[in-house]
Amino acid sequence: MSYAICRMQKMKRHDVKGIQFHNQRERQSQTNFDIDPERTPLNYDLLHNENINYNERVNEIIESQKTGTRKTRKDAVVVNELLITSDHDFFACLEPKEQERFFQESYTLFSQRYGEQNIAYAMVHQDEHTPHMHLGIVPMKVGKLQGKNVFNRQELQWIQDEFPKYMKQRGFDVERGEKGSDREHLTSQRFKAQQLQEQLRSIEIATEERQYERKQLEETIQDCKSRLGDLEASLDFHKKVDDVETKKEKKMGLFESDRVLVKQEDFDHIKTLAKTSEAFKKESEKYKWELRREQKKNEELKETNRALRCENVELKKENQGLKKENHLLFQTLECLKQVYQEKVPEIKRMIGFVKAELIDKAKDKWLTKNLFKDKEEVQGAEEFLKNKEEKRKKRPKKVRRRRQDQEIER
Repeated sequence: MSYAICRMQKMKRHDVKGIQFHNQRERQSQTNFDIDPERTPLNYDLLHNENINYNERVNEIIESQKTGTRKTRKDAVVVNELLITSDHDFFACLEPKEQERFFQESYTLFSQRYGEQNIAYAMVHQDEHTPHMHLGIVPMKVGKLQGKNVFNRQELQWIQDEFPKYMKQRGFDVERGEKGSDREHLTSQRFKAQQLQEQLRSIEIATEERQYERKQLEETIQDCKSRLGDLEASLDFHKKVDDVETKKEKKMGLFESDRVLVKQEDFDHIKTLAKTSEAFKKESEKYKWELRREQKKNEELKETNRALRCENVELKKENQGLKKENHLLFQTLECLKQVYQEKVPEIKRMIGFVKAELIDKAKDKWLTKNLFKDKEEVQGAEEFLKNKEEKRKKRPKKVRRRRQDQEIER
């Protein structure tokens, strides 16, 4: 019996565009080698007849139900996507109409559960190894976007329990996965790599079995050849038998065939061995052809596996480079913060000097009270006025009178 698979994935704003490209095949995938372009026209969306803009559809759902005035957070989960499928053997036994009914029944269950108005898309992919559906649900509840409350732990448990029951009631031979299993979900690339490795192991086992059967056939053929040699020697012996002995042997159940006298049971045995030898030869040719085909398939799988490993190594290198770049940026930010903290008091004191200069010229008490709002600015202003007063006292009286007259004229 097959398992009913329903896996949930959270998506934020920056993830929506990427899943749009993947679901609607708007760009050629550089990582998913399982896609067959010739079967892509068989894909379909249960809600939309044409390609849509996922971001616009999600915003439309949110704005049509939102009751508050606050903006949606940039890091909020806007779509919870359910991946609905089963194993390859399950779909291989279903007719195309039954496959379509499987996904339609799944859509009916979750649209009733979370509201048909909250379903953004329901894309069914037929161009990969196993048919599956991407069901995008906007987690709106009571006029708010609240993914944590809609898809909490209890809700995920309900999906794993009720989805297989619902599909079984609709006539599909599926069951729930192991409850309490500690298995982890794999990424598509790791899952496909594991599948390729399993296929390689099965092919290697089949190849070994074919080689063993081939050895057995060769041993059987050698045995038949040796027995045929013994029979040929026996035939040569019978050629030398006298006519008198031949008549006696006829009475004992022998029959004459041209020049050679053979027992009936030996002749039947020779015919059986000849037929068996021909059958073994044909079977051996068949196994050789199958062995060559399996070896060719094995080489192709090894090449694909090697390409996936190379891609994995490149992604790891890229990830390490991004981590280093992120670390450098973080260090630069910390240095800038430290420089900023060191320069702030000096900048504030300079602001205080400028404001003090304005006050000294304005001679306005109201301006003095309301212009300074920072202790460091006040300290800088006091230092500035104090230094200026000291310089003024040190000047000669004539210079002070002249400066006062100039200020009065102004």
